Amino acid sequence: MNSILENLLKRMISASDQRLVVPFYHKVSDAKQSFEKDLYIPRKVIDFKNDITVLSTFYNPISMQEFIEISKLKEKPKKNYFHITFDDGLSNFYKIVAPILLEKKIPATVFVNSDFVDNKALFYRYKASLLYQVYEKSSKKEKTKFYDFFEEDKAIREKLFAINFNNKEVLDSLANEIKFSFDEYLQTEKPYLSSAQIEELIAMGFTIGAHSKSHPLYSDISFEAQINQTKECVDWLVKKFHLDYKVFSFPFTDLEVSKEFFTTLMNEKVIEASFGTSGIKKDKFDTNFQRLFFEIGNENAENYLLKEYFKYFLKIPFQKNTMPRN
Repeated sequence: MNSILENLLKRMISASDQRLVVPFYHKVSDAKQSFEKDLYIPRKVIDFKNDITVLSTFYNPISMQEFIEISKLKEKPKKNYFHITFDDGLSNFYKIVAPILLEKKIPATVFVNSDFVDNKALFYRYKASLLYQVYEKSSKKEKTKFYDFFEEDKAIREKLFAINFNNKEVLDSLANEIKFSFDEYLQTEKPYLSSAQIEELIAMGFTIGAHSKSHPLYSDISFEAQINQTKECVDWLVKKFHLDYKVFSFPFTDLEVSKEFFTTLMNEKVIEASFGTSGIKKDKFDTNFQRLFFEIGNENAENYLLKEYFKYFLKIPFQKNTMPRN
């Protein structure tokens, strides 16, 4: 980045008062895409390393515990800080990401779904992605099984990715119909972290957070289910791994999550901090923080941060730079 743009970004960070930045990823990989294909593109290793360099140029890396302490201060921080996070609790973090972060001495948090730890089950969107890959590779004759199942001879991709948390059993029925075993895939590929790997990561200094039990879109489920998904995941992690902190990231997004949800969690002391996915934005609840999606294809981190801060300032006149809560 040239000096003019570098100075511009520094001034924008300072003027915005958004000095706590939380990038989030799912996976870092140079390999051919697998279960996440059609959902997101993992950050390439060289790009991830460059992200760390850029972030370290403009912000100071801090641990989740430091992040929580800084966020509790009444005064806004005078320095810039960043904390890297990864969602979905994928084993890729243990194999690829952790060694990079350890070498560069960068703290990070992995948010896991308690139902998926030890590869006990698979996120329904990953199931849809795998089934679509089977469809793409199928012969014309084999594709008829998909058409018969949906009673339609087109738009199979749209059908699969339209399935949501509340009717996710459809994916299991289709898998049975085409003789595809999610259990076999889980045991062969092991996409998720094991309990032993999580314990090792904790010993390395990484923090582990909750990402709900089974990754629903919270606006698709009842208030009671939202509370249960959050509380049961947090409680399971604290008990199993003897955690002395409670942090949570929303699966998908925290859009349309009510004030009552946050108030309930705060009153019952379920979590110390929670994280959404809406970029650089303020929140009406001082324990909830928005994160920056960093799986940005070929874009470099410098340009991405500049654009995100520009967007933040452009939203101010329209009062769109704060998360809406009902």
